[in-house]
Amino acid sequence: MVQKKAPHNHSPLEAPSARSSASRLSSLENRKKGGLEGSLDATGATGDMLNQHISQQLFVGDIGPERKTSNLRRLRSVIPGGEAAAAKRAQQLATHTPDVLIADQDTQMPHRKDTNAITFFVDVSGFTALTEKYTLSGRGGTDKLTETLNSYIGALVECILRRDGDVLQFAGDAILAMWACNSEAEMPAKLEEATACAVHIQEHYGIRTTDVGVRLKVKVGIACGEVTMFFIGLRSCSQFVIVGSAVDDVNASENQCESGDVVVSPMAWAMMKASTCYDADPRGNTGFMKVRHAVRDDSDRDSKEAIDLASVRQSIAVPSSMEAKLTPYVIPPVLKKLADDQPLEYLSEMRQVSIVFCQLATDGVSSELPSILQDAFVVMHKKITAVSGCLNKVFAFDKGITFLVIFGLPGFKHKNEVAHALQCADAISQELLKEVTGINRVSIGVTTGPTFCGVIGHPARHEYTVIGRTVNKAARLMTNYPGVVSCDEDSYYHSHLPIQQFKKLEPKPLKGIPNPGNIYHFVPSDGELGQRLPQYKYPLLGRKEEIKDFTEKVKNIKETDVRIIVFEGESGIGKSRLLDALVSLAKKNGCMVAQVTMTLQLSGIRGYALNGLFTQLLGLHQYRTAKEKEVHVMDHFKDKRLGEDLCLLNDLLQLKLPVSPKIAQSDGPTRKKMTTELLWCILKEHTEMSAGVVFGIDNAHFMDDTTWSFLETISSTADAVLCVLSMMPPSPLHPLPDMATQTLKSKGLTHVRMKGLENEYLTALACQILEVKGVPHEVVKLLQEKSHGIPGWCEQLLGDMFQNQFLRVLPITSNASQDKHKRIVFANPTLVTKRSSVLRTVAASDSVHASSSETAAAAAAAVPEQSEKPRAQMMARRESRATKPSAASAEAESPDGQKKDKYRKRASVFDKLLGRDKPLPDVVMPEIASVPEEEEEEAPAEHPLVRASGSNMICDLAPGIVFANIPIPDTMRGMMMATFDKLKPFEQMFLKCGAILGNTFERQLLEAIIPNFQARKVRSAMRRLFELRIIMCATAPPNQEGHHNHPTAQVTSKSIECHCDVPPIIAALKSSEPQYVHCQLMRFVSAIMEELAYETLMEKQRQHLHRNAALQLEGRAHRCRSCGGGGFEHGGTTHSEAFKVSMRSSSMLPVPQNQEQSTRRSRLYQNTKVQPKGRERSQDISMLPGGSMQRSNQSFSKRRRSRSSSMAPSESGDEEESSKLDRRACKCTEILATVYPQLIRHWKNANMVGKTVYFLSAAGEAAITLQDNSQALTYLREAQILVDEMKTGARPLPDPDDGDVIPVWWQDAKVENLMGQAYLRMGMLEDALSHLREALEMLEISFPTRVNIFHIWTAELTQFLHQLMPAHYLGSVDQEMAPIKVEAANCLKHLTDVFHLKHNESVCYLAALMQLNIAEAASTDFDELIMAYSSIIQACMARGRLRQASYYSSMAVAKLEALFNMMQEEDFATAASLYTIVLRMKLASGELYEALDNGYIALRINRRIHDGEAELASAQLLSQCLLLQLAVQELVDLSRRVMFIAEEGSHVLGKHWYYLGCLDTLIEAGFSIEDIGTCVSFVRDTYSDPSVRTEREAQFYAAATLALWYARTDSWVECDRWIAVAEEVKPVKARCVVTVHGLCKLLETRLIRLCETIVEQLYEETEKDEPVVRQYLKELDKAVEFHKVFKPRYLHMRAYFCMFTGKTDKAFRLLKEAVVMADRLTNVLDREWAKHSLYVWFEEVSEFVMTFWLRHSIQGELDWHDAKNIAQSKIMYTLPTPEYKSMLTGTS
Repeated sequence: MVQKKAPHNHSPLEAPSARSSASRLSSLENRKKGGLEGSLDATGATGDMLNQHISQQLFVGDIGPERKTSNLRRLRSVIPGGEAAAAKRAQQLATHTPDVLIADQDTQMPHRKDTNAITFFVDVSGFTALTEKYTLSGRGGTDKLTETLNSYIGALVECILRRDGDVLQFAGDAILAMWACNSEAEMPAKLEEATACAVHIQEHYGIRTTDVGVRLKVKVGIACGEVTMFFIGLRSCSQFVIVGSAVDDVNASENQCESGDVVVSPMAWAMMKASTCYDADPRGNTGFMKVRHAVRDDSDRDSKEAIDLASVRQSIAVPSSMEAKLTPYVIPPVLKKLADDQPLEYLSEMRQVSIVFCQLATDGVSSELPSILQDAFVVMHKKITAVSGCLNKVFAFDKGITFLVIFGLPGFKHKNEVAHALQCADAISQELLKEVTGINRVSIGVTTGPTFCGVIGHPARHEYTVIGRTVNKAARLMTNYPGVVSCDEDSYYHSHLPIQQFKKLEPKPLKGIPNPGNIYHFVPSDGELGQRLPQYKYPLLGRKEEIKDFTEKVKNIKETDVRIIVFEGESGIGKSRLLDALVSLAKKNGCMVAQVTMTLQLSGIRGYALNGLFTQLLGLHQYRTAKEKEVHVMDHFKDKRLGEDLCLLNDLLQLKLPVSPKIAQSDGPTRKKMTTELLWCILKEHTEMSAGVVFGIDNAHFMDDTTWSFLETISSTADAVLCVLSMMPPSPLHPLPDMATQTLKSKGLTHVRMKGLENEYLTALACQILEVKGVPHEVVKLLQEKSHGIPGWCEQLLGDMFQNQFLRVLPITSNASQDKHKRIVFANPTLVTKRSSVLRTVAASDSVHASSSETAAAAAAAVPEQSEKPRAQMMARRESRATKPSAASAEAESPDGQKKDKYRKRASVFDKLLGRDKPLPDVVMPEIASVPEEEEEEAPAEHPLVRASGSNMICDLAPGIVFANIPIPDTMRGMMMATFDKLKPFEQMFLKCGAILGNTFERQLLEAIIPNFQARKVRSAMRRLFELRIIMCATAPPNQEGHHNHPTAQVTSKSIECHCDVPPIIAALKSSEPQYVHCQLMRFVSAIMEELAYETLMEKQRQHLHRNAALQLEGRAHRCRSCGGGGFEHGGTTHSEAFKVSMRSSSMLPVPQNQEQSTRRSRLYQNTKVQPKGRERSQDISMLPGGSMQRSNQSFSKRRRSRSSSMAPSESGDEEESSKLDRRACKCTEILATVYPQLIRHWKNANMVGKTVYFLSAAGEAAITLQDNSQALTYLREAQILVDEMKTGARPLPDPDDGDVIPVWWQDAKVENLMGQAYLRMGMLEDALSHLREALEMLEISFPTRVNIFHIWTAELTQFLHQLMPAHYLGSVDQEMAPIKVEAANCLKHLTDVFHLKHNESVCYLAALMQLNIAEAASTDFDELIMAYSSIIQACMARGRLRQASYYSSMAVAKLEALFNMMQEEDFATAASLYTIVLRMKLASGELYEALDNGYIALRINRRIHDGEAELASAQLLSQCLLLQLAVQELVDLSRRVMFIAEEGSHVLGKHWYYLGCLDTLIEAGFSIEDIGTCVSFVRDTYSDPSVRTEREAQFYAAATLALWYARTDSWVECDRWIAVAEEVKPVKARCVVTVHGLCKLLETRLIRLCETIVEQLYEETEKDEPVVRQYLKELDKAVEFHKVFKPRYLHMRAYFCMFTGKTDKAFRLLKEAVVMADRLTNVLDREWAKHSLYVWFEEVSEFVMTFWLRHSIQGELDWHDAKNIAQSKIMYTLPTPEYKSMLTGTS
């Protein structure tokens, strides 16, 4: 019976005086000896008595002596008189090393040891599956896993050791052992011993079925022969390598094994067969023999027998002198634990690490091999240790020598470990091949992920090793991708290195890894990060006035009145090149530059130009995921008071920043104005950081109204901002929007109509085009007379002349001319000098100063040359020539020659040539002869002047050509038509079909629509069209990938370039055709040719081809591979970077009237070819309190029926079945942004109104999914107009017989629903409500305007009938009406969200109930049905009906189980969402075991599909559940996973939750995971981060936690500050678990503060605090009605308050009630804490226990490994009563 203490004899307001907090803490330290030590001395306590005292106070259960001894040592360190026992360090080290190493006496490095031996290789299967099963099921975590691994492997090792075997190495789940033989005569007996050992292992341990259902199996290989051991290393780190024929043979033997086999090598069997007692069967004709034996399941074997280490392995009894020798062979983390005298089992953990496998291919075993390995080891050790890596093992199990390196081990963890692992791997690869002779190839595989790290084996012989899928994958990468540094997707994402350093490798099957994901080749960075613009070879010609005017404006950018410069001109005039030259000039003047190019295909995308400009301006193009971009934006504006307005960038930049209440309540015009102001703030910031901001927009006539409107504002209000536009004159083909016409009339705009080049530059232009030094004077004259200075005309003409063999290119020669009348005009050398030569010359000359604007633009030359297109045949001929020097060239190259002096003279006036003075006129050089055909093979050496320019060629007329007879078109269009007419009919059709598809088109799509397709004809046509420069490759070079590349830019080269990946089948055939013949993505070189080819088609032909193109696009997979779709990933210019979006199936596509219903799929719901689905998880924003982490995972959870789940990976195999889904690599944005505008354009041009309406709706739905709500509204309004026109008769109805579809009668309701969704996403609730109600009315669904109890009863009655007679009501709607009901259910779902955000819970409940009723009646759409259950569960929780919510959750889980076999890959996200919802509900209701089950299932699914945000959301809730159950080991594993995911996505809120969770664990349980100072600092510093600030619940919980920490540690100034912060952000209503938990913390803080005021006799403060405490008690009392899991905490806090008021009896009863209730709820944390309060308040307990938390938690001394061995009730925080405080301070 509990003996109660006497109650207080004074009221709380009459507490005794006390000293300050600081003096009390000092007193507490001073009383340390006088209290506990004195009490022990008084009883004559000895060291043994001290141990017994601590054990009785702290430890529970029967724990191991090693663990208990270590705990006692660490605890004795705080108690005077405790002495730690001396560690037997050398013997501990001996257990980590083999006997052969212990016996080796040679200390020189390197050295070798040769012997004969029996080799023994044991491979255990099932460890990877076991690792994942334990760590992802919440069943014991790493502790249980370690116990299982060691019990099994320990038994195998003991079998080997007891038969005198020597365990050499542990390689993950494999063991290499040997029996050394002094002579060959010993080998038969040793072979017999090894075979007996193997048979014993199989008969006793061959199969073990673990408690989680995973079966462990063994296979054993045996061999004999020579073994060579190399000892390599340094004084600080050493390794040994075992090679030789016996090692190769034992590896081959193991490869011949199946599970349960013992296989002996041919040599070993030949040696033992005469004397062995075992029978064996041959393994085919290989010579290997399988030994016969029995296999027994040892699952029931007791593995906890006591072990006498000396009897198992005598060699570990080594003298202390061996410590220095053995230490270098043990990995540093183990050494650190040994030095700290901690149990090695503390090293066992699931840890996020990077694994590096490095294999060296050498010439085999030779005398030089030791030195090769030593040199390699020195190189690797230096590189590895420099970046905190750890070399774990070196082994030779397979061909070559393999090094295993680990990054991220305990004590070596750092932020950039993944990047360091990749960079280190690359540095190792390069330096080994460069510095170490004898290494032929280096193959490295790098992977990152959760891995079991720990000491595995037997107490007498063990090693630190790593096991898991991550390790297996790294080994597979190393062997499957030889000679490169390969890495997996996790390493790619977590490295945060530039994407240019990763090249996707060809997929290969990896053994044991079903879906390895993308594999990348890591290459070192070789240039500037993020360079997006290609460079021209030649300088810009002419344009002096334009450059001069622009230079003046840039230099005076802050004062000039001109803010927009528009360059207008026809196609081919040189607009793009001039624009890029000006942009380059702006960069050199210190301006920040953003440049974007528009195309016809992009003209329909709202705000594309603004998106591109601000993406570059904010530096978002360098990030690969949407989350990284969001974090960058929030970090960028962290200190600029723009946090609440940043969500305005969502639509513009396709972000998903949380919408603030201020923005949500604003209307459309206000929001538009606020967006403009925000953009101005961004521009102003960048103008202050630089000389100014310059925007460059090419093809501006394709811009939309949004961008033109913003430019109009720039023209009138901007400072230090200059926009440079290039555009074509308005035409019927390219009409300008109304806003463009208005903007072009602005006062701050300068309009420049571009003219042709001056005649003086035409010679240089011709030379640049042909890449020669001179051209015939007839050609120059023709260009001057006919071209009007238009570069495009000149290029087309010269190309045609060359293609028709009117011109030819020859090397320069000084031989006498046979035709003395022929003259070649040479261009100014500077203007035909390639950029590299210009830069070299400028760098070498100190006298060069490009002061003029023309010089700067010419010397920069960093602009794409649109008009430069070399002739392919000319290049082919030029490259085929062999050159040998002539006498003339030798003279030219002579150091003392006159010609070189002349060249030097020219170089000395380089500044004049570059433009400081007037450019030199064209130079006429007579008597330059053409080379006859028979002399073409003998080309002279380079002329010095030619060598400077990079060309030794001239152009001349072909023999026999009379220039006057060459036909010359008058216009460029005529020239294009002439070229088009000369093409073959199939080539013309190729271009026509390409023009149908647009400026950029795919080969696959073109082949699908071209009539009479033949692959041979297509290749032939492509070859000719590429060589004619009519089409070109549209794929950007690998080093120029970026978001806003100039799509028409090309670097002039001598060969036709194609950057597409060659299809594997073509590469395998090793075709002799050039690569560009297999180009996969092409574009027209000239827009004129595109228009001309399109115009040659008749109207019906156009419609037919547009229709075929649209049908082909419909048939594509419109989800990327990462989201479970097909292989369609458009390679052209795309709307934005890849964002993480979730596509769903849709039944929205209207079916033609003649289509058979039988063609529908027999699935629960129907898919269409095009599957947009805007019903994403993040749409349930209103129903999930807790912020974006909850929002992204809003829908559902699942109760696990047993310890396994149908959603869990297969338990029978060794590997987990992986999903194809990978949200990180999602490219749905590119697909949607490219496909839907094309589909709309094609169907519109095909005059298919019905299909146009459908795809406008589909595009709107997709845009909503991508958060591009403004674009969605644009699409939907257009669809609405077409529907209204059809209804009123203004437009004829579609003809189904013609292949069109008649929109369903409820199509306008679909549009209204989508518009409501868009407004909901934008936070405009009233507009959303209006459209959603309108949609319901059109769908003939009556939703009351004023809801009363009658409406709710009616809906509940309908649901009751569904439950009572499911066969009658469920699925009762016929197939024709099912899509309508599904649409209505979806509309009601969003109506539920609206009313929840408006805090109208009753109407929200009615909407959710109606949604469920309709979804069940339709029962045709998986997503809608599950989302209906989600809505009703959350609506019930919001109303406090937990029992009803639990009932619906059971129904939802049962429904999901029934549909499991029909689920597709994309449905896993929905399933995971369901489990998370149920997790939240079960946690709130106190059903913690079921909550854990559902949480782990959600975690596993999200991890399976790589959905990081959803995994963070479920992990945050799961961690709360684990903390309440005091499952510390599982909590630590989960916390580390959270940090790993947060670092991958740069998720600040995820990191915030991680450190907050670590702080929580310390506060609640007393165990430290991270340094307490780091946790407090990080939580405090990130509290004001935008990602946290927008999450009110997260803010409140963090502030309450910090306030509680400071209150417990008596830091009252900080405590009061954080109390004020917490109360400021405290939600009005405690709706979620996090909020209620935060309220508990805030109440406890207030109670501790009340106690402090009582003790300090601060009466005024006490009077203020007491009412606040009572108010919080009332709030918590109401909150725990709906969150029962915290009811014990509420009772505890009430009992604590009763202790202040002297009601100790009531406090005692409340604590007893709390214990009982917590026990019933399995809330271990609150049960143990209530017990602790019972002990310290009502029993005589030593001060040691009362102050234990305060002493150890502040310093973080209590390791979390001790959690299961310490009585929690004895170490919990002691809530201070006035009496307790007085005792500590020594007051009476």
